[in-house]
Amino acid sequence: MIPKIKKILFATDLSKNSSYAFSYALSLAMQHEAKISFINVREKLSHNTELQLTAEDYESAQSKLIEIIKARINEYDELEKFDGCVYTKYIDKIIVKSGMPVEAIIRQSIEEESDLIVMGTHGHGILFTTFIGSTAKKMVQLSKIPVLVVRIPDHSA
Repeated sequence: MIPKIKKILFATDLSKNSSYAFSYALSLAMQHEAKISFINVREKLSHNTELQLTAEDYESAQSKLIEIIKARINEYDELEKFDGCVYTKYIDKIIVKSGMPVEAIIRQSIEEESDLIVMGTHGHGILFTTFIGSTAKKMVQLSKIPVLVVRIPDHSA
């Protein structure tokens, strides 16, 4: 049976290079008439940190991150010279979470009933991946749905 892709969860670190991985998510969305949800996860501060964020600070930071994501989508539109705004046609929602990235992305994919997760990776070499592991590697290992890991070309890093 050929899988139907209706919902794509695009995990982004908000880097300029993430637009390369977004192009794959967008291509799949266009081909399958699917919707894309963006997710950005910020790791929580450790309990040892004396800095405490108030609810207002968190909401303000969350709003700023959503605006950054919207700006990156608009930059992508301008770069690709799309007719009309891709944001309104294919983007379903923008989610900003706090927590452990892998856990938060997987949890969100379940909540969204996503069919596919798309994310970029820079790759950090054999030693880094062997001893520490990467978010992309952990996503592929732990996700119950397919994960498309897009290798960011070295020349755009």
